[in-house]
Amino acid sequence: MPKTIFHTTERSNFILNMKTEEFYRFNLKVLLSFVILMPLFSSVLEFAKVYSVPGMALAISGVFAMVFTFIGFMKQVTPRSLFIPGGILAAMVAWSVVSLYNSYDYKISLFGADGRSEGVFALVFYGCFFMLGAQLGTDDNRRKLLHGMLWLGLAECAWSLLQMLPLGFPSYYSDLEPALIFRVFLPSGLTGSPIFLALMLVMLLYPAMLGAFFSEDKKARIFYTTCSACFALTAIKTQCLVGVSGAVLVVMGACLYALMHKAPGHAFARVASALAAIVVGVIWICISPAINSTYLNGDSENTVSSGFALYDGGIMWKDSAYRLEGSGYYINEGSTNPEGSFDIASIPDTYRFEWRIAGKIIGRFPLVGSGPDNLVYPQLYRSRVPAGNVNTFDRCYNTYLHLAATMGVPMLVLYLALLFFVVRRGRRHGDSWLHAGVFGAVIASLLMQLVAVGSITCTPLFWMLAGVCISLETPKEQ
Repeated sequence: MPKTIFHTTERSNFILNMKTEEFYRFNLKVLLSFVILMPLFSSVLEFAKVYSVPGMALAISGVFAMVFTFIGFMKQVTPRSLFIPGGILAAMVAWSVVSLYNSYDYKISLFGADGRSEGVFALVFYGCFFMLGAQLGTDDNRRKLLHGMLWLGLAECAWSLLQMLPLGFPSYYSDLEPALIFRVFLPSGLTGSPIFLALMLVMLLYPAMLGAFFSEDKKARIFYTTCSACFALTAIKTQCLVGVSGAVLVVMGACLYALMHKAPGHAFARVASALAAIVVGVIWICISPAINSTYLNGDSENTVSSGFALYDGGIMWKDSAYRLEGSGYYINEGSTNPEGSFDIASIPDTYRFEWRIAGKIIGRFPLVGSGPDNLVYPQLYRSRVPAGNVNTFDRCYNTYLHLAATMGVPMLVLYLALLFFVVRRGRRHGDSWLHAGVFGAVIASLLMQLVAVGSITCTPLFWMLAGVCISLETPKEQ
């Protein structure tokens, strides 16, 4: 008698009777569907303010990820090694629901703010991406997933190139009104922000470089080398702390790995291409004011000649206040914000301001936080509309503080516990450059999360790779 689901017709048999290898291939297809759909849907935002479209891409892939996560447990294919991480993920989702207790806006907490879409449902989808990433089965499937991400990175770089040139291509970051600097033409790709773009490219840069060093196939090495150079150059040109520091640290880390594992002679030529990309990126930053006719304070005659500069503060408030209208506008002098003012041109000052306020919110709501995606609301002091309260923000650019501030310290503890398992198992990756590349990508992202926060356009890639990372160690009982 053939198996059926819940005593239904035999049409349902394809699930229970699906071979394990087919299950792995379906998991890969679901993850790649996000890699394909998200940039396609996000391109709409570059031409029209339809903020719900990227969230639709996440929802479509996320629902399929939920289905196949459930199938894995139902078919008893999910390995026992995933039970503890899966339990932690379930606890994180449960606690995100508990954090709704203190939410200022329940709808936003469930579905995310307009243009953000990082509510409770997004966390559910992230967890399912993690579970599918851990159940790809073979290195061939893992390589295909990585290649899909690298092609996505190249597409982001190609789109970014059009944004970086003074061609009038649609971009939210051609001007940075919060910092009163115009015609800067920063790239954001299809991620929504230069910081989000930098976080994605820095994460993907490490496996791309290891592939360029150690891949045995010549065509593959050319592909990886191209990715490395493009990712490094574009990350630098985002002119934010994550892009510049992350690209430099990742290239150094990849070079150290190559030396320790005695990479073949051609690897040093690949290093040269990545280093050259960084140098070109720095030079481009220095001369771009002259190329772009950059000017200050709205006065086209007050031009900037040249010089290296980072614009983290201007990017943050351009994204939240001007692009999404999800926070107050930045004002330095004469600010009525009870938390005082800060210099948006100073990176230390900007990050200290955000982290200090996030710390106060954690102190007020240590258990449940302000509610998922509700960080701006406990900062309101003049109007119920976020835009009416200057110097407020909807993202604390430190993922760990942001989690604690929005969903409480228990959520941060659960997240760190999950990361403990990811790092503990991932570091036992053996001599495979593919495994080492995935592990290094996760570590690079975790370090950059100290000065950045993700979005639905790039965070799912981290969760997928974290899932892959946790499956690199095969438990003895399997």
